[in-house]
Amino acid sequence: MKRSFHYIGLVFAITILLFPEAQGQVKSIPIGELADSMRSQSKPALILITTEWCTYCQMQKAQLRKNADFQSASADFHFSEFDAETRDPIVFADTTYHFKNTGVSTGRHDLAYMLGNQHNRLAFPTWVLVNENLEIIFKYPGILKPSDLEALIGALRRDQTLKK
Repeated sequence: MKRSFHYIGLVFAITILLFPEAQGQVKSIPIGELADSMRSQSKPALILITTEWCTYCQMQKAQLRKNADFQSASADFHFSEFDAETRDPIVFADTTYHFKNTGVSTGRHDLAYMLGNQHNRLAFPTWVLVNENLEIIFKYPGILKPSDLEALIGALRRDQTLKK
């Protein structure tokens, strides 16, 4: 009997690890599919520009996974995590953007620069909010504290409530 409970617990843990959507987490829309998603469901999009090597980006992503308000507000906005060093061409707002080398094994994606640059710099992470017309309405380079994230989510919810 004890062994069967252990087995059930193991299966449950593996299921949660392999299928994170089962936990009710916000699913990130690939940046190349974001415009199509926004055409089918007219609501703003929140884009988190990151890199794989950025420890602050990983901390911000972990904060999002744990934030219940962020998880429950996903009906009010689209969400996309965008790796600024992806090498694939991406079509966004009817323009194709490409990766540009800046060194031997380094570079950045032009779309990340177009969305996130401030004063000719790109910081990681960078938060970008675009409206239904893919126009940038908010940009913040750096980590959003939980209180700032809650304020942003509250504003998105109010905006969507007013439109209904």
